[in-house]
Amino acid sequence: MNSQNQKSNTVPVLQQKQAVRKPRKNVMEQIENLLSRKITTIILLAILSLVFYTNYSAIFDRKVNLNGDNIIYYSCGKSIAEGKGYTNVIFLEETPQTHFPPGYSLFIAGLQKISPNDILFVKKVNGVLLCLSLCLLFLLVKKMTKNTLVAFCTTLFSAIQSTLLFFSTIMMSEILFIFVSLIAIHLAIYMNEKLFLKKGAWKNIVLLIFFLLNVVYIYFVRSVGVSMVLALGLWFGILTIQSFLLYFKEKRKEVETSELPVVKIWLLQRIVICVLIGGTFLTAHTLWNKRQANAGVKGSSYEGIFFSKTGGEKMSTWEDWKTRIKYNAIGNITRWIPNVLFHTPYNNEAKTTSQQWFIGFLIILVFVLGLFRMERQTFLIILFYIGGSMAILLLFPEQYQGSRYLALLIPFFIFLFFNGIANIIYFICRLLPKKINVLLPQTVMLLCICIFWLYPSYMKAQSELRATAKIKSWEKYNDPKMNNFLTACKFCKEELPDSIRVINRKPEIFYMFSGYKKSTSFPWYAEPDTVISYLKSKEATHVILDDWFRHAYTTLYPAVQKYPEKFKVLKKIGENDTVTKQNPTYVLEFNDEWGYHGELVNGQKTGEGYELFQDGRKYVGHYENNTFHGEGTLFDTAGNVLYKGIWHNGRIIKGEGELNYSDGRKYIGAFNNNRPDGYGTLYDAEGKIMSRGNWKNGVLIN
Repeated sequence: MNSQNQKSNTVPVLQQKQAVRKPRKNVMEQIENLLSRKITTIILLAILSLVFYTNYSAIFDRKVNLNGDNIIYYSCGKSIAEGKGYTNVIFLEETPQTHFPPGYSLFIAGLQKISPNDILFVKKVNGVLLCLSLCLLFLLVKKMTKNTLVAFCTTLFSAIQSTLLFFSTIMMSEILFIFVSLIAIHLAIYMNEKLFLKKGAWKNIVLLIFFLLNVVYIYFVRSVGVSMVLALGLWFGILTIQSFLLYFKEKRKEVETSELPVVKIWLLQRIVICVLIGGTFLTAHTLWNKRQANAGVKGSSYEGIFFSKTGGEKMSTWEDWKTRIKYNAIGNITRWIPNVLFHTPYNNEAKTTSQQWFIGFLIILVFVLGLFRMERQTFLIILFYIGGSMAILLLFPEQYQGSRYLALLIPFFIFLFFNGIANIIYFICRLLPKKINVLLPQTVMLLCICIFWLYPSYMKAQSELRATAKIKSWEKYNDPKMNNFLTACKFCKEELPDSIRVINRKPEIFYMFSGYKKSTSFPWYAEPDTVISYLKSKEATHVILDDWFRHAYTTLYPAVQKYPEKFKVLKKIGENDTVTKQNPTYVLEFNDEWGYHGELVNGQKTGEGYELFQDGRKYVGHYENNTFHGEGTLFDTAGNVLYKGIWHNGRIIKGEGELNYSDGRKYIGAFNNNRPDGYGTLYDAEGKIMSRGNWKNGVLIN
């Protein structure tokens, strides 16, 4: 009886345990659970880092990039590291650097302290920054979307995107900007989740201070960073308004709840953050403008560029702005954004096709859908940042448009694209009558897009970078004009003193390849006399006349042709090639004192004057029709008299000086018609006196 009761009591207990037992998860739910684990995140980050390292190693170029801006950044960092401050050290006169913001140069200066004059070290650190940025991007996307697949795809294709890889191997500020921007977004989200207006929140206060410094640093890395500062400020502003409305909603309740103090604290914290962002940024901006004003710059250094047209004219009417915005908008929608996403070729000069418009608008639609289904309105940060950046680009001059100027936005474009595709699949699945797990169709669709479309195009886009990286030096690069210019720089490095003052088309490249010698450029369009005056004003000692950049032969060559006596050829590199239309490169010594200084008649040397020759000799006297004619004196390089007397059509016919004979003999004294005539001395080939006395028509008479 007791055993039966125990058995009957056991049955309900077993049934109860079975009732509370959780249903077994299907395969897709198990995969979702696996993707959400920390160990999975670590493994995926390791895979992404390995993918990045493999591709980065393949495209890493040990050569100094020939983009002038990256050399300017490096030189300014070198200047800071050497205690000269934020200074232009490339050009003939060292002046405060006022164009580029100082953030990246300051970063390079820190690296210079670790490894002085080590360009490879700076380039490799840029690669490390991109790798860290990819890790931050993965964590950010995963946090915002709760979709590990989207985060992985976004980061994977950012790791192999050719433009990002290129900027990670040169000394430019794009990668550092992306890195600090991602840090700022992470910290902003953290600040929105953690209270610091409470006791014991010192860790959060430290992070807040770091966040504010990071926001300011973003602006000083690149001026376009103002769009990120505004995005963060607007986001916290909207959160503040929401907290304000929630606070009054709670306060208007008849019964005071425990939620009211918490809402009040959050409201105060967000107000404080907004005030601190605005105050910190405005303070830093004001201090920088004051520094610029002390350096002689009024307003922003970009204002001149912003308000100028392609041809050099100024933007003056609303039609000018409409034309610019229209051109830039069409270019971004139909050419440049599709190019950074899919590496589609484009021609800025060609007419936009209907296919380009279709693809462009399709991308915009996917981007918009990519803003949906993010956590806690974090999509607003992305929206405000991309919107602000694109607004700046739309207003900037046409010559500052193209794929390279979208580099800062590429990771966010890739993210919106993948998240948009994932959301399209999600919305389609929601419309189906039978409810299914969206992970499987999302995975299949994204894998198909990645494997059969994006991956081949991304790897193809790397081909040029990989090929260039294999060339060990620029001298082996198949560009004779460039090689000639670099050879000229090398000649200046090895054969000329550090005190030279060189005029050339690319002072930045000259600085790097001449052993940090100084130079400056020249007016690109000027008359010969204006060029000579410019060379004099710069106290130039040498000129590089190259064919790599057309302005040298367009502007400098006419001046050399008009005043050949003022230019001495020190080095000729290359030959004239009428088939390939190539000209040689020259290293010329310039001396304004060389040549004729005196009276002119109908443009010819006629009258009194003097002429300094390139070999150091000097003639002082009378000219007729561009030749020595009349009384005059020719001095040697030491200032001793060579000939003094009467000249006729460039030849001395009577006077005093030196006559040299073909057999080595030499006569010094008075002569007439190139014969000894008067008192003089005849020396043999060894310098011994043969005859001395008075001469007549070449014959010694006494």
